[in-house]
Amino acid sequence: MAWTGFEARMVPSVAQGMRRIAAMAVGLVFYSSAFAATTFVSADVQKPDHPVVKAVEHMSQLLSSRSNGELSVQVKANGELGTEPEVLDKLRKGTLDMARVSLGVLGDSVPSAKLMSLPYLFRSREHLWSVLHGDFGERLDAEVQKSGLVLIMYLDSGTRNFYARKAIRNRDDFKGLKFRVQPSAVYKDLISELGGTPVVLAYDKVGEALNKGEVDGAENNIVSFVSAEHYKYAKFLSLDEHSMVPDVLLMSKKAWARLKPQQQDLLKAASLESEEFMAKLWQEKEREALAFARKNGVTVIGKSQLAMTGIESFATKLYSRYVQDPKDLDTVLQIVSMK
Repeated sequence: MAWTGFEARMVPSVAQGMRRIAAMAVGLVFYSSAFAATTFVSADVQKPDHPVVKAVEHMSQLLSSRSNGELSVQVKANGELGTEPEVLDKLRKGTLDMARVSLGVLGDSVPSAKLMSLPYLFRSREHLWSVLHGDFGERLDAEVQKSGLVLIMYLDSGTRNFYARKAIRNRDDFKGLKFRVQPSAVYKDLISELGGTPVVLAYDKVGEALNKGEVDGAENNIVSFVSAEHYKYAKFLSLDEHSMVPDVLLMSKKAWARLKPQQQDLLKAASLESEEFMAKLWQEKEREALAFARKNGVTVIGKSQLAMTGIESFATKLYSRYVQDPKDLDTVLQIVSMK
C-alpha cells in the first residue's frame, strides 16, 4: 500500500477543548476546525476529463468534506505546469505541491520503479496489486521517500500496448519503425530489442508526430490512446500488454511537512478510497475507449493474434541487463512465480 513506511495512525477521536470539537455522524469521526485552509496544487499532463484527473479530484472532494473545507487539491491538467520530468523536478525543489505521473518515469531515481517497468512481468491486474500491497510495495515506498518525494497513492493505468500506423503482430513488424517512448532506459531498450528505433518525446507532442510521420508508433494504455486522440493517426492497436505500471500521485516533502498529523491521516484515508474509486472508473473507461477506437476505424489486434513468443523472448533479455543485483533478481523471480 502506498503509505507503508509512515507510522500507521487512525484518524484520532477529537477531544473536547478549544478548537477541537467531537462529532459523530453515520459512524464517521469528523475533523475539527483547527487549521487554516490550504489548497494544494497538483500537476497532470492528461486532459481534465481523464480518469486519473477525476480520481485526484475525487480525493480532493473527500478531503475537503472531511476537513470542513480546510484541505483541498486543485488539479492543473493538460500539462499546464510542465512535462512529467519537469514536474518531478519541481516537486523535489518544493516549488510544486503534488503531481500525478507514471511510475515508469521514476525509473532513473527509484530502483524498484525500474524493476516494475520490466516488460511482461505481471500476468494480470490481480497479480500487480498483490505485489504492490506486499513487501515490494514497502520497498518502493521507502525508495520514493529516499528520492525526495512522498508517495500518496497508486492509480490504475491499465496495461500498456503498442499502437502504430501499420499492424504489429510479431517482432519483424518493428523493424525500421520509430516508436515514441517515455524518458526511461527500460522503454528505450525494449524498443531497440524488438528491432525498432526509440524516440523520446513529450507526451503532448505524440499526436502531431504521428500525424506528420515523425514517429510510426507509440505505446500507452487504451484510455490514453483514445483521450489523446492518437487513434486518429495510429490505426492499429496491438493488445500485447507488455507493461502494467501504475500511475502514482506524489507530493513534495515540503508540502507534506505543512500538514499536521490529523491532516496527514485525512489525506491517507481519502487517497485509499480514491484508489478504489479509480480502479472501478478505469475499467469502465477502458471498455468504453476500446469500443470507441473500434467504431472509429482502429484495427484491434488481440493477444491471441500476436506472435507473443517471438516478442517476449527478445523483450525479456532486458531482465539480465537491468537485474544485475542478486537480490533484485531474486525479487523479480519471486514476482514472476507468484500465484
